[in-house]
Amino acid sequence: MRKRTIIIPSLIALGALGVLLLCADPERARRVYESVPRQEGQPVVLLDGVYWRRAVAWNFADGAFPDAWSWGDWRVVDGLLEGRSADGTFAVYVTPIAHGGDFLLETRVRLVADAEGRSVEAHLLTRDSRELHNESGAVLFGGQRRVSVRHMVGGTEHVLRVVKPDKPVGEGAWHLLRFAVRAGRVEARLDGVLLFRSDRSYPVGVYREPHLAVRNGVAQFSSLKIFVAP
Repeated sequence: MRKRTIIIPSLIALGALGVLLLCADPERARRVYESVPRQEGQPVVLLDGVYWRRAVAWNFADGAFPDAWSWGDWRVVDGLLEGRSADGTFAVYVTPIAHGGDFLLETRVRLVADAEGRSVEAHLLTRDSRELHNESGAVLFGGQRRVSVRHMVGGTEHVLRVVKPDKPVGEGAWHLLRFAVRAGRVEARLDGVLLFRSDRSYPVGVYREPHLAVRNGVAQFSSLKIFVAP
């Protein structure tokens, strides 16, 4: 009971204080917000100016994702999830977690330069099921100034865009890829840089199968995180 008494008043007070602090000093607002005690297993964090509740935070140094299933060549090597696609087909690694229409996906990924000169693709996506009524996410193309962003709901492609970062997606370097849908607005960031934000809201779907995918080579993933609206 004591823990609940601390959490609830703190969050109520923070709601009023946070609005003022966020406008005046976002970094101070973040420190204040993260100092408030919270229930274990459901931390709330400020990411890219938006509050999220962390639903899943998995590091592949701890092994394979619980109950994951896949097709193609996947293995955990030296604390990294490694996917291989030698013949141009997709290798897909599904992490079965149901989540709502407001969500943020995050992964740290490294693209391995392909010996045959192909552009390695690393996918960060979520979908409803194999029926693919709903699927949303982003794709990196190694060695190219190319990132694709997709938001499909009910079989309708509401967003299907190719955006160009300032520099090519480096191979051999670690990248932080984030894709989010909040209040129907779609957003993608690479290494903290905003690549795409929709100028309008779109319908959202039901999602049960966040997944990683690789095509045309090798990609290594160190982590996968899923955030939902608090």
